[in-house]
Amino acid sequence: MLPKLIIWCCLAAAPVASQPNRPQSPPDGSPKVELKGTIEQVRIAAGQGMPYLELRDSKGLHRVMLGSMRYLFEHNFNPKAGLDASVKGFQVGDLVLAQSVSLTADKITIQLRDDDGVPLWRMGRYGWRRN
Repeated sequence: MLPKLIIWCCLAAAPVASQPNRPQSPPDGSPKVELKGTIEQVRIAAGQGMPYLELRDSKGLHRVMLGSMRYLFEHNFNPKAGLDASVKGFQVGDLVLAQSVSLTADKITIQLRDDDGVPLWRMGRYGWRRN
C-alpha cells in the first residue's frame, strides 16, 4: 500500500514540478535594460502569484515580470492594456525582470527590485529583508 501511495504522490506532483521556474531575482551578470512601449496585455499564469506585462516597442514584444500580487495591490499599481509604460529591469533569457515600471499617462512609478535585483516585496514593512 505504501509504495502505491508514494508513486501516486510523485505522479500528482509531476505537473507542478514540470512548470517553468520563473526567476524572481536575476542571476549575477544579467544585463540591465530600459524599454519604452505600449502594454498589450497584463497576464498572470495559473498557479503563479506574479503577473507579467506584454510590452510592445519598436523591437517587438517583451514579457516583463512584475512582482507579487500582494505588493502590487499594496502600492495601488494597476497597469492596463493600451497604456504607455517605461520599464527598467534585468534581461534574463527571453524575460525582463522589472526593477521599476512607470505608467506615463498616470504619472505612477513602482519600484519592484533594488539595484541588485532583489525583490522589494521580500523586505518587511520597515526595510529589513525576509528570507
